[in-house]
Amino acid sequence: MPASRRLLLACLLLIPALCAAQSDKFKPTPQARVSIAQGQLEGTEPAPGIFAYLGIPFAQPPIGDLRWQPPQPSRPWQGVYMADSHGNPCAQLSEGWNKWDADHGSEDCLHLDVWTPAHAHNLPVMVYIHGGSNLAGDGFSDGTPLVKHGVVLVTIEYRLDIFGFFRTAALDKESPHHASGDYGLLDQIAALKWIHNNIAKFGGDPGKVMIFGQSAGAVDTGLLLTSPLARGLFTSALEESGQVLGLMPTSTRSESEIAWAPVARALGSSLAAQRADSTAKVLAIDKQAPKPPPVTWWGYRGASVDGWVLPEMPWRVYQAGHEAPVPLVLGTNVQEIVPFGQTTRQLQHVMAETVGYKAAAAIEDFYQHNPSALLGSPSARFATDHDFHCAIRLLASWHASHGYPTWVYRFDRPDPGQTSAMHTSELFYLFDSFFGKAKPTAQDLAIGNHLDLYWTSLAKTGAPAPAAAWPRYQGAQFGPWLNIPKTGTDIHAVSQPFGGEACALMDPSYPK
Repeated sequence: MPASRRLLLACLLLIPALCAAQSDKFKPTPQARVSIAQGQLEGTEPAPGIFAYLGIPFAQPPIGDLRWQPPQPSRPWQGVYMADSHGNPCAQLSEGWNKWDADHGSEDCLHLDVWTPAHAHNLPVMVYIHGGSNLAGDGFSDGTPLVKHGVVLVTIEYRLDIFGFFRTAALDKESPHHASGDYGLLDQIAALKWIHNNIAKFGGDPGKVMIFGQSAGAVDTGLLLTSPLARGLFTSALEESGQVLGLMPTSTRSESEIAWAPVARALGSSLAAQRADSTAKVLAIDKQAPKPPPVTWWGYRGASVDGWVLPEMPWRVYQAGHEAPVPLVLGTNVQEIVPFGQTTRQLQHVMAETVGYKAAAAIEDFYQHNPSALLGSPSARFATDHDFHCAIRLLASWHASHGYPTWVYRFDRPDPGQTSAMHTSELFYLFDSFFGKAKPTAQDLAIGNHLDLYWTSLAKTGAPAPAAAWPRYQGAQFGPWLNIPKTGTDIHAVSQPFGGEACALMDPSYPK
C-alpha cells in the first residue's frame, strides 16, 4: 500500500475505546470449580446463572528465551487456581489510535477468559479475537449478553506489535521451520488448541467452535481460515469490519524484514541480548527506531507470509478456494472511517495511487454525482468503500463461489451519542457495553439482542438466521445481504449488489 495512503488512513482511523467488563475482579465461588489437565480452577459468578473463569493461562509466559518463539503449553499448577481476575493485557505502545494511553501491559499475557452458563453441557463455543491493528487492545469483554443465549464464550489475549510480529533473518534461521514473525497468530492457534482440549470441562462442545473478531481480530480470523496449523480447530467464522483484502495487508517475507530492520539494528545483533532486554527497553527502542515511509503507523509490521503459519498470500488461498470450507459471515459498518478533511488534490492523489488514475477519475465523478453515497467527506467514503465495503464484497464472492456458505451484512445503527455507525459501533450492541455512553434506549437493547441472536445462531447451527430472513450470499450476484438500518427497525435482506457502483469501479484494484 502506498505510503501516502497509509498516512491518510492513520489519520482517518480514530477508533473509539471500548469499556470491557465493569469489574476486573469478581468473587470466586466453589460452585464454579472445574478440573482440567493443568489442575483445578475456581471461577466466579458475575451474574446469576453465569460462571466466568478469568485469566486462565493457555501457554507459558513468552519471556526470556521464549520471547519471539512459538507459544509453549502451559505448565500444571498445584492447588486451586483462582480464576477471578483478568490476566495482563499484552505489552503495547502508546501510539497510533492508542496514543492516549501510556505504554502498558506485560509479556506474561497469554491468558484467556471463559464465560459459560452455570452447569452447561455440550454447548457451542464462540472464540473472540480482539481488534487494535495487532498493535494494541485486549480481550477484556463481558461475555454475559452472549452467554445468556446458550453458548460458551472465550476471549483471548495474543502478543502484539514487536512481541507478536517481529521478523528478522536471524529469527528465521533459528526456527526449525525457517519462519518468524507470526507469533500473535501462533498464540491464537495455541488458544484454539487449548479450547479443543479443555472446553468440555466448562460445558462447551469442542466439535462446534466459532471464531470471530473485529477489525484486526476480523483480519486475523480471516488469516486463520488460510493457515494449515488452524485447520480443524473451528467450524464457523464471523468477521466484523475487517478481512484480508483491506487496509491491513499481509506482507511478504522481504517486506516484513525490511520494515523491522531499523528496530532490529537498534536492538543489536545478538538474539540472546535481544531476549535479555526488558519489556520497557524493547518498547522504547520500538517507539524510537525510525520507521520508513512504507510502514507509516502499521505498514508491513503485521502478519507476513512465512511458509509455515501462512504458506502463501491469503488472497490467493481464497481465490483458489483453499481456505477452510466453513460457514462465514462478513460484515461492515456504514461509515467505518470517521470524516477527515482532505483537499480535492490530496484525495485525487491517494485515490490514484490506490486504484489507478482512470478508475480514480471515475470514482470521483461517481461521488460528486451521488452525494448521498458520501455519508461524510470524500476521503472517508473512499477509505470506507475500498478497505471495507468493497473488499468484503469481493472476498465474500470468492468464498461463496466455491460453494462455502457465506452471508454479508451492513450495520447502520450508530452507537448511542453518535450520528453514524463507525468502526466498532456494533460492539456496543453485541456486548451490551453502553456504560459511559448515552443511556441506551429500549430500541438499542433490542438491536443488541438481534446481533446476539445472529452471532450465536451461527455458532449453534452454522447459519446466522433462517434463509427467509437472511439469505446466503451468491458470489456472482454480490448479494443478497442483510441491512441493519439506522433506525434499528425493519432489518431486511437486500437483493441489489453489495457496495453498488462504487465497488464495481474499485474491483479491478484488488489482487487477482
